Amino acid sequence: MSDQTSPAQVARAAMAAVQSGERETWLGLFAEDARVEDPVGHLHPIEGREALAQFWDQGIAVLDSVGFEVTREWETADEAMLLATVTVSAPGGASTSYDGTFNYAIGTEGTISSLRAFWDLPAVGAAMSAQQ
Repeated sequence: MSDQTSPAQVARAAMAAVQSGERETWLGLFAEDARVEDPVGHLHPIEGREALAQFWDQGIAVLDSVGFEVTREWETADEAMLLATVTVSAPGGASTSYDGTFNYAIGTEGTISSLRAFWDLPAVGAAMSAQQ
């Protein structure tokens, strides 16, 4: 992260990479030993780029689209918390929107060292399943 790049800018870049399907860009924003909990409390935390690549391939790439509308943002020198409405659509036409809170911690090299995403996986899964 350069002196001009804030934690919120890094967080928004990660969301933009997901929205545009840019796997390698997204992975490059994370530290080699990054830890991701997405969503917190529903899936086991994952650590490291290889695990992040699997997370992308199994959880993001299988969707037709993912969109983020950031509605609030808080920032410190090395963290950003973003409140966003997320809209996802899957093959077959199922789609839903939900609110989530996304906490990004940025390490000394300017990469994401931790992402903790808070959203209701069972409710999102039920909404998607009801449409299939």
